[in-house]
Amino acid sequence: MPATSKELVRSLFAGKPVSRPPFIPYVATAAAQFMQVPVQKLFSDPTTLANSLQSCQKLFRYDGIAILLDTTLEAEACGCQIAWREGEPPEVISHVLERKEPQSLDVSAIEIKGRIPIVLEAAKRLAQTAGKDVALLGAVTGPITLGKHLMGDDFVAALDINTQLSQKVLELYGKVALALAKAYGELKFDAVILADRALASTYPAHYPKVQPILKTLRNLVNFYDMPLILLTGRVPPVPVDRFLAFLKLEADGFSLANPISELKPASQLDGKLLARCLPKSALLGPVDDVEKATLELLDKSIGNRFFITSEWEVPPRTPASNLHKVMQVLTKSTVK
Repeated sequence: MPATSKELVRSLFAGKPVSRPPFIPYVATAAAQFMQVPVQKLFSDPTTLANSLQSCQKLFRYDGIAILLDTTLEAEACGCQIAWREGEPPEVISHVLERKEPQSLDVSAIEIKGRIPIVLEAAKRLAQTAGKDVALLGAVTGPITLGKHLMGDDFVAALDINTQLSQKVLELYGKVALALAKAYGELKFDAVILADRALASTYPAHYPKVQPILKTLRNLVNFYDMPLILLTGRVPPVPVDRFLAFLKLEADGFSLANPISELKPASQLDGKLLARCLPKSALLGPVDDVEKATLELLDKSIGNRFFITSEWEVPPRTPASNLHKVMQVLTKSTVK
């Protein structure tokens, strides 16, 4: 059986039997709370980011560290303006393509622009320290979210009526996403998360427009022996054809905010990873609730190709006792 968390996660990703499902929560803003550092400093300083993420993992003993889930990162590097509110992650407040044409936007050497070098430096440090025993997951913003950051709501309209414009934006996206994914691959990370909450509410008619870049990105990630895991919000479960169409998007696994009761159709996915997400309400509630929620995920999950995680970021103000409880439940469990 795997001796370390990293071996456990890599065995799961490779489709091998595992003794228990790994716990890989998406910890970013909550790390600032647990480590008592300002959120803006965590998101802007490589030492603070690397040390905080590693210290959080050591505190709670979960199985994988997901590097900074910040969907403004690429947008800022492309020229969008962001704003900070105390205790919260940044948000995009201006859209660079409202005043520029896509072809005028230079995304070459995106790895050295904005705060991306900070995150990659923190990733490098984690690879040198925690990476021996703990799985490391890179994060790349998805095409719909970055498109909306670059263009605002006009991007959704462009997907509907202006194929040429939306295609140019998606081409820009592809260059950015591939550059970051390659950086994580060269650091020998264990997976890449494609974070795109807006993709959950995108209509299936738009899927063919994003599939080519998702396929290219997946091929690159797989070249580095990493799965591509699509992280999004709650995908409408009905009609079921729409739900199944979403699960045909190019990815090796899916992390959906849907409750376990809505994931039964996904049992048809041969060989795909499918995260089981602890509800936000359970993570913020009393410890008995998070224990019950964890046991429910174990009891109602089919097969063993899944890991336990949070719906999106672990909510700030999550009690430390709740994350400890999840690990306690999992370490006592065995896969059916």
